[in-house]
Amino acid sequence: MRALLGLCLAFMAAACGEGSYNEIDLMPPPTLYEQRVLDPFAGQSPKEVETHTRLFYATDRRIAGPEDKQPLYANDRGVALRVGTVDVALDPPATDWEDLRAITFGGQNAGRSIRVSGAQEIGPLPFSAGDGAGGDVPASETAAASRAFKAAINRQLARSGNRDVFIYVHGYNVDFEYPTLVAKELQHYLGYQGAFISYNWPATPNRFAYLRDLETANATRRNLRELIEYLSDETDARRIHLIGYSAGSRLGFEVAYQFALQNQERSTPRARLGQVILIGSDLDRLYFGQALADGLLEGMDRLSIYMSSSDAALNVSKVLFGEYRLGQITGEDGIPERIEAELLAEPRLSLIDASDAPGADFGNGHWYFRSSPWASSDIFLSLLSGASPAARGLVRAEGQALWQFPEDYPARLASAPALN
Repeated sequence: MRALLGLCLAFMAAACGEGSYNEIDLMPPPTLYEQRVLDPFAGQSPKEVETHTRLFYATDRRIAGPEDKQPLYANDRGVALRVGTVDVALDPPATDWEDLRAITFGGQNAGRSIRVSGAQEIGPLPFSAGDGAGGDVPASETAAASRAFKAAINRQLARSGNRDVFIYVHGYNVDFEYPTLVAKELQHYLGYQGAFISYNWPATPNRFAYLRDLETANATRRNLRELIEYLSDETDARRIHLIGYSAGSRLGFEVAYQFALQNQERSTPRARLGQVILIGSDLDRLYFGQALADGLLEGMDRLSIYMSSSDAALNVSKVLFGEYRLGQITGEDGIPERIEAELLAEPRLSLIDASDAPGADFGNGHWYFRSSPWASSDIFLSLLSGASPAARGLVRAEGQALWQFPEDYPARLASAPALN
């Protein structure tokens, strides 16, 4: 049994890890933009866009010290939730606004990469449990950080003309920098709408740390929940959207579940959750079903679950845990008719099969939200429009709950109701 566990973790590392280095190649442009059916910067001048491109972060990693190899935050827990802004550099850099637009629409992104070039910490937020060394965070420090962070978020919302906040929750086996770069890509292709926060929980950049990281994700969910409540109570945010990937989808799910249970005892929901998107989710299906029965959907506008039959990481996780994962398409027996009928009757829940989307099987098939232009296109259009899968060009067979990408998806996308 111990040998099997070690083998599973080794394969999980190869299949599921995101990386631990400060550089990524740009993802291919979403079909939505490559076909020029939507311009995320429409109606904005270069100077206007430049005023609201700041990427925020929130992390409960420990601040790196002289003994650490990491330049900003270390690869272990720091308890206090610290927020700030981060600078990302493009290499080679865009020469001008038209060059940047060409990158966005797919003409000039080959061979380009991005890296974190700096960060400006604002400070720990008031609900931080401690400083990681057993001491309390001074109230004066957290109050000052709260004021500065609130003001920065509100400026971003006002300047972008969009009052939505987007939070990306990464997977396992990463340091601070790597998921920050993914968040920057997502923010860019959202046209810098609203305010974007990279939630950098203290995952470990070690390929054998999967179970340790799952426990850490559970340990940090209070901070994510408190952050969402803070944004709802203290800022001008209209809605907060969660994008959870892989092990990070567990964290996003758990927080949404907690809100749903809390809301049963309140006349007015505490948090303003908009869309919750779970990608490549390594979550037990039965547990997810129990959460639905507990009113999971009552705490949000819409829940979208992206799934794939080509996801090698989840195939390994299924062996490790002995049960099919939420991000896999179906079990051997498919979806029971009674459950399928319930899924069809719930418009707030969308199960989206990305298996046939070009690029979805790239590498280990776990990164399809970046590797597949069709999958990324649908995610961005969903976040920007709030439209249903049918209005975004997806289809499903009569009596079946799974939404799929049709062969003529690009043509359907061009005339999708969400864009008209």
